[in-house]
Amino acid sequence: MCEKKLKDKVAVIAGGASGIGKKIAQKYAEHGAKVAILDIQDAQELARALKKEWGVQASFYQCDVSDCSKVERVCQNILQDFGSVDILLSAAGYGPRIAIQDMEISQWQKTVDINLSGTFYLIRYLIEDMINQGKGNIILIGSGTIISGSGGGIHYAATKTALYGLIKGLSYELLPKGIRANIITPHIIDTPLLRKRYPDSPEVNEKLAQRVPLGRIGTTEDIANIALFLASDESGYICGADILADGGALRYT
Repeated sequence: MCEKKLKDKVAVIAGGASGIGKKIAQKYAEHGAKVAILDIQDAQELARALKKEWGVQASFYQCDVSDCSKVERVCQNILQDFGSVDILLSAAGYGPRIAIQDMEISQWQKTVDINLSGTFYLIRYLIEDMINQGKGNIILIGSGTIISGSGGGIHYAATKTALYGLIKGLSYELLPKGIRANIITPHIIDTPLLRKRYPDSPEVNEKLAQRVPLGRIGTTEDIANIALFLASDESGYICGADILADGGALRYT
């Protein structure tokens, strides 16, 4: 029986229906957290599965994070249903690969609205509860594109880069109130987003692995383990940090 590192903590996970967010929701529930999953995609079945397997409170809230009024309403519902929030993790993201000369203004704006503004809305409408408690934990999922510039186009790179400034500002402002804020930087992780560009085949996977000094593609489990550490008391002295999870691909190449 594993130690329940998040027992009875309430975790809000945006973008929790698939990929990294889904794996983190599963990991948090495994470690005893009560989980509120936000996504524009349906995750009712995931919430039911978490309740059944781990015996924790788990609920799904369908929400387009780019819609400020919907985020506010959903956050109010979460606070009513769960009582309080200890952890906010945002893995919500958008960024189809589009060259700048082909990009519509609406596509740029949608990326800003989801990746940057949506993250701010979530924090804005949950932060008062954390401040009142005198404690809280904000974790964002960034992207290795801030270093490489590749992987999704300038709209994606620009909005993901903005999250790092957001984390630094949040850490500076909120640490005196007992609230930590950190960001994880994944790169070459086996997610649905990666597979839209790189089909899952032995040949493709071998080429991807050759780009990673560690010799393999990263997994959502790799990122979920970091997110668990950051959400737990074990990381209590880590504040305003950017944790790069790339198998050495960006650091050594």
